[in-house]
Amino acid sequence: MSPAPRIREIPRVITGVALIAVIAAVLSVRGWLLLFAVLLVSCLCLWEFYSLFWGARRRLTSRLCALALGCAMIVLTWNRRPQDALVCLGAGFVLASMSFLFRWDVVEEDSAFASSGIFLVGLAYVPLLLLPATYLSNVKLVFVLAAVGISDTAAWFVGTRWGRHKLWPRVSPHKSSEGAIGSLVACVIFCSIYGAVFGKLGWFSFALLGVALNAFAQLGDLFESALKRSVNVKDSGNILPGHGGMLDRTDSILFAMPMVAVVDQWFFFFD
Repeated sequence: MSPAPRIREIPRVITGVALIAVIAAVLSVRGWLLLFAVLLVSCLCLWEFYSLFWGARRRLTSRLCALALGCAMIVLTWNRRPQDALVCLGAGFVLASMSFLFRWDVVEEDSAFASSGIFLVGLAYVPLLLLPATYLSNVKLVFVLAAVGISDTAAWFVGTRWGRHKLWPRVSPHKSSEGAIGSLVACVIFCSIYGAVFGKLGWFSFALLGVALNAFAQLGDLFESALKRSVNVKDSGNILPGHGGMLDRTDSILFAMPMVAVVDQWFFFFD
C-alpha cells in the first residue's frame, strides 16, 4: 500500500481501538450499562436505516414510534419478558397497517405500502436481531463480536493486498472473493481456538460453527451493502470515523448474533 492509503486508514484504526475499549468496559460492568449500550446502538442503527430511505429529517413521527417500540422490545427482553417484546413487534405491524391505510386513501397511493413496509422492516432488522445481546453471557458475546471483528479485518487485509476477483460487484463493488475466503479462514481458526479454550464441544464443532457464523456475517454485510446501493449511498452515516455509520459497523453482527444464540440453544456450545 502507498503512504496515502495508509494515512487514510488511521481514523479507522483509532475508531476500532476505541470501540474495543468501550465494549470491554461495557462487558466488565454489564447490568444497566449493557442495556444502555444496546439501546443506544439500536436507536442509532434504526435512525440510519430510516434515513437511507426517508432522508435525514422526514417522517419524524414514524421514526420516533419505531424507536420507542424498538427500545421497548429490548427492555422487555432484558427483563426476561421476550413474549411481550414480540407483542411490541406486532404493535409495529398494526401501526404500519394503519399508516398504509391512511396514506393510501389520502395522499400517497403509489408509495404508501412501501413506506409502511420500511417502517416494519426496520423493527425486524435492528432491535429484533439485537435482542440476544441483552441475555447472552460475556463468553458468548465476546465470541460473536470477536469472530465478526476478525472476519471483517481479515477480509479487508486480504482483499486490499491480494483481491483480484470481485465477489458480487452489483451489490458491493469493493469486496473481493479473496477477501471473503480470507475472512472465512480467519473466522474458522479463531472459533476453533476459542472453542477449545472456553467451549464444551470439540474444536471441530466450533470450526463448523465458525463456517456458519462467517456465512451469516458476510450475508449481513452484503445485505446492508445492497440497501445502500439501492439508494445510491456509500455509508449509512458518519458517526464512526473511518467506518461510516453505526449500521455499517453492526451489519454483520445483526445477522451473526441471532444465529449463534439459536444454535447454542440446541447444541450447547458453551456452559
